[in-house]
Amino acid sequence: MAKRIVIIGAGLAGTTAARELRERGQAVTLVDPAAGETSERPPLSKHLFDGSRYHLPFHLESSELITFVRDRATEITLAEAADQSQQAGTVHLASGETLDFTHCILATGMEANRPQIPGYPDALPVYNLAEAEWIREFVAESSTPLNVGVLGSGYLGMEVATSAVAAGHEATVYLRGDEPLRKQLSAPVRKALLDKHRDAGVKFVAHTSSPDEIQANIHNLFVTSVGARPVLIPVDGDRPAEAWEVNEKLATPHSGVWAAGDCAQITDGIFALDHPWACEPVAESHGKYLAELLGADDGDAGQPWADIPWHWSFQGPEKVFTAGLTSPDATDTIIRHDPSGTKFQVFHFDGGEPHARLIGVETLNWPPMQAAARRVLAGTNIPTRAQIGDPNFDVKAHSRL
Repeated sequence: MAKRIVIIGAGLAGTTAARELRERGQAVTLVDPAAGETSERPPLSKHLFDGSRYHLPFHLESSELITFVRDRATEITLAEAADQSQQAGTVHLASGETLDFTHCILATGMEANRPQIPGYPDALPVYNLAEAEWIREFVAESSTPLNVGVLGSGYLGMEVATSAVAAGHEATVYLRGDEPLRKQLSAPVRKALLDKHRDAGVKFVAHTSSPDEIQANIHNLFVTSVGARPVLIPVDGDRPAEAWEVNEKLATPHSGVWAAGDCAQITDGIFALDHPWACEPVAESHGKYLAELLGADDGDAGQPWADIPWHWSFQGPEKVFTAGLTSPDATDTIIRHDPSGTKFQVFHFDGGEPHARLIGVETLNWPPMQAAARRVLAGTNIPTRAQIGDPNFDVKAHSRL
């Protein structure tokens, strides 16, 4: 039986998988209300105020091998395979129509949490192109600098606030705790960014326990950034509470169904986490991996996903990167600065012993060394804690071994 591959979700993971499968000569059906009209989301929050290009179209068009179904998938049912080597299932659409498949990729992404701010009924997140366009038009129509309020202090919120200040506006970030990026970055990086952002003019209000505490009539633009949750479609009545748990080949517990990008939580292998990776490079990597896996003649018999996960965030003039496995609660790390002292990296290990292996790196304002860290982590000669702790050890040179 010929493969019938259905991809649900036209974000970065789904669109990448469709494009890569097309290049392999494999027909695919892409299901999404905005199929063919999607854009790269992450830069939206970084360039709301500076007038630069802020989204990159995927340039995926329907063709002989790619069929767009502009509809919403509501559920998936699986059929008992008459042949143990061949799975089968059906995608049910909101229109009432159905699509049969042999292989299905769930790439449904995330949807933003949308808290109500009593003093700012027009507050919205910046999680899709329409929201970004609305804010950009609002900014363009303003003849005076804006006073921007931001609830939440993850990557997106900090990108909005810092880009606003860099463009000459005012920005205030309302924190649940006493520092931003508490769930994303280790203490040395968090502190450095907090100091730099305060020096640049970003204001912080700590310990905001409820949106009701935010005073009205201060800000003329308000943006929320309080997390997002995966969009999940039930499979045979099963809808997980948080995300689709997948193995190291991105397979769900359901035969013939894989999950990629922000809706997938990897529970096996070296990159297992208790939450989705939820970042652009991983979503793209997942899409490429599944296209190779499912497009091969031997079906899903390939190697596990093994790309080094990494993330980038440009916060005004500050550039922060992570690669591999890093923890915001890590304390037993090694920090290495460049000679000027203005750029540094935080190295994370799988233990405190001298022979412990490097597993992750955070980099602040040092892009060449971020690239070196990724090469090191992707290599076969992973340095130990003792090596990284040696001031004469050359990370960049080691990355080329």
